[in-house]
Amino acid sequence: MNIIDKVTNSRITLKEILSGEWDTSSMPDLSNVEIEKIYNVPSSKNKSIASFGVASGCNFSLKHRSIEPYKLHIIYYNFPEVGKTSSKVTKSICEKLKTLYIGELISPYDSILVIINDNISESLESSFNGLNITLQNELEQIELEDNIIEQMKKNNYPLEKKHFRNATLIDINSLTNNLLKHRLVPEHKVIRNKKEINEILEKCNCKENQLPIILKNDKISKYLRLSPGDVCEITRKSIKVGQYPFYRICK
Repeated sequence: MNIIDKVTNSRITLKEILSGEWDTSSMPDLSNVEIEKIYNVPSSKNKSIASFGVASGCNFSLKHRSIEPYKLHIIYYNFPEVGKTSSKVTKSICEKLKTLYIGELISPYDSILVIINDNISESLESSFNGLNITLQNELEQIELEDNIIEQMKKNNYPLEKKHFRNATLIDINSLTNNLLKHRLVPEHKVIRNKKEINEILEKCNCKENQLPIILKNDKISKYLRLSPGDVCEITRKSIKVGQYPFYRICK
């Protein structure tokens, strides 16, 4: 599969997996020809964006369905020119992402989903874990804006600070097909509301540390953008009892 096919398929998958929480109506369905045109658009005049490499024209942003000021920015990082191979992604990516917040190119609460055309090494994953710790520590010094708090209350969609200002790294090969639509993968639902999580714990008669774990760096976790402490409800099927819920906690 060539790089244009990968980008086209990744957009289809992203639209499917993000549409529940994010307003994907702003994402037009583009053909390979159209994707190739925006893929080859010259890099942004902004130095921070230009440093992300080729394919910056494919980047896009989505508004949260319930908290409009909160956005998710999807970035195609370090992609090659058509017909060439990508260079290795290094941990310098983390410093470049920080400049988006430092330069106020995005809101201090916004989150980022970074797509690379490379395998994700343990060291790169570790660097991203460190980046998220830094971003979260910085967020602790910032008060959430009143309009964000008001919209959370109005739409009954309470989030904690840990759900804002996150950076997720994913390999584009994980997005060429929607893993959640595979016939062997059961339905997954994210539960972020602390009240709902407590109700689940009461129903299961257990504590958080007694729930099975889904790791934050798991592919499904990245699809759903799970934060530590979030619960994933997995609907399984059984010939004897039909459908039943199974719960994992993100660590």
